Amino acid sequence: MKSDQQFTISAKTCTLKYNNQEGKATILDNNAQYIIPIYQRPYSWTDEQLRKFISDIFTSFWGNDGNSNEEPMFIGTMQLSAKNVNNEQDIIDGQQRLTTFLIFFKVLKVKFPDCKELNKISLDWLSTRVNNGIQQLYLKEVITSDLSFNDEPLNPYLKNAFLINELIEEQTKDEEGQPLSFDIDRFIKHILSHVYFVVIETHAGLSKTLQIFNAINTTGLDLNGGDIFKIRMYEYLRDKRGKDETAFDEISRLYHTIDENNSKLKYDATDIRGILGIYQNILIAKYNLPVTLYSYGTDTFFERLFDTIFKINQWEHFKNTIKNIELSIEDIERIIQVRYEWENNGYKTCEDACAMNFIGWSRYSKYWTLTFIFLYKFKDEEDYWNKMLLFTKQLSKLYIIYSIRFLKAINEVHTFTYSLIKKIINGSFTDVMDTLNNKIGKLEDHKGWGNFENALTGDITYNVKIKNIICRLSAMLEEDYKTDDESQIEKIRKSLFETAIDIEHIQSYHDSNGDKREDIWNEWQENINSIGNLMILEQEINRSISNNPYEEKTRRYSESNFAIVKNQPIQYLNWDLEKCLFRKQKETQKILDYIFN
Repeated sequence: MKSDQQFTISAKTCTLKYNNQEGKATILDNNAQYIIPIYQRPYSWTDEQLRKFISDIFTSFWGNDGNSNEEPMFIGTMQLSAKNVNNEQDIIDGQQRLTTFLIFFKVLKVKFPDCKELNKISLDWLSTRVNNGIQQLYLKEVITSDLSFNDEPLNPYLKNAFLINELIEEQTKDEEGQPLSFDIDRFIKHILSHVYFVVIETHAGLSKTLQIFNAINTTGLDLNGGDIFKIRMYEYLRDKRGKDETAFDEISRLYHTIDENNSKLKYDATDIRGILGIYQNILIAKYNLPVTLYSYGTDTFFERLFDTIFKINQWEHFKNTIKNIELSIEDIERIIQVRYEWENNGYKTCEDACAMNFIGWSRYSKYWTLTFIFLYKFKDEEDYWNKMLLFTKQLSKLYIIYSIRFLKAINEVHTFTYSLIKKIINGSFTDVMDTLNNKIGKLEDHKGWGNFENALTGDITYNVKIKNIICRLSAMLEEDYKTDDESQIEKIRKSLFETAIDIEHIQSYHDSNGDKREDIWNEWQENINSIGNLMILEQEINRSISNNPYEEKTRRYSESNFAIVKNQPIQYLNWDLEKCLFRKQKETQKILDYIFN
């Protein structure tokens, strides 16, 4: 057996500082230093975990009724590596709890500066190597901060310090908000003496430690696919590509780059699992894997891929092609690069912005990531950004057609999309666009079952998605959708896709004059629910005008942000079935021209 595969495991019951049990093992003894290793996830506890943590501590101190004697508290199991020559131990499992204790002690030190027992506790026993040092900078900021408890911080450690402070305030006041009698020295002594951990120490090399880490996940550790990928990718680079432990630095850089970009944007545009979802599609297309793998969840895809690579389990759909597959840090870095380039560069015209939103509104919204697959492949070509925008516009038209033709997503479009991804990865830009444009085809190609023109001209209210896509597209085509003015682009996009919108019947379906309703239905028939009589309208305006007569509605139409609404009373001074039929023909032709010309 290789030396790095040999291991021993020991377990002991620990408190934080004072332990009367046999062995007297403690966490904060002998100047121990705890390291959160590079392969771990960032600190991520939020409100729910913190509330339970603080509540459990105070319940163990005061009892369930607030007046009982102190009770021991079991905080769970921790897994640590063996101590190295510098008295350091890696935290394999337990970093969230141990980090929260550190923050908890920091908050208490600030709130109770005269507590002697607190003053004996140092805050230099924990450090983190996650995300290329960014997490350590955040942690250091908390340790050295005066915790002024004011602005909402981006630092997750500082944010949780503020919340812990609020939770302590809640626990130390009665129902009327008056301070309770609280002996801080006794409280701290209780925490240091009566909070118990079971600590498992694994004496093993890094390879075996990672296998144990992975085994922890199978027995209930709350890790997600992004965490597991970090470990499995390291094993792959080490065992299959011959890299040393510095491979962890390469992998960690991916996670750091994502966090850094999200921080600059001030919102989470994506995460490692989002990036891996794109990579999954690229791998399937690049290595001609079975198309059924497109339907796999990303976590399942990579779990089975690695299992097959390491011969843990030879999964169907992987086993016959696994020898050809090569995973690449560089490929993932490229995906991250184009993903954030798209996020930062934005759109050149309003039509570009709306195209991506129409994909999102379609029955094929999960394929919006084809834009990033396209950029991954063609980024090095001349004029690649304009090529991407053209591709996205045409893709949106295809999904608009099939979302209107059929009442659900159909296999024909899924199958075509898989072939399109393959074409992107293995073909030229011309090949891709020819394939896409041929599928869009002409109006004649979309007749018969699921007739596109019939769907446009008939009753469109029977399906929410159909009426929303048609009416939004109709509205976009009345705007200056070719504009490159950034403020106009954002205004139109937000109005169309982020404003609360209703679909307005110009001639009310339930006319305010109840006696006329049946006559109107008999005269108008399906035309009352057609694109000739429908348009988008801000929800606030629509619900205020209710089922009023046309001449009353039009007074409010002028308040709308949409050109199609503002122009309605200008183009049609009055409203009847003849006007509706004229408008239906006009709106239908407008959409057909846009889609097919």
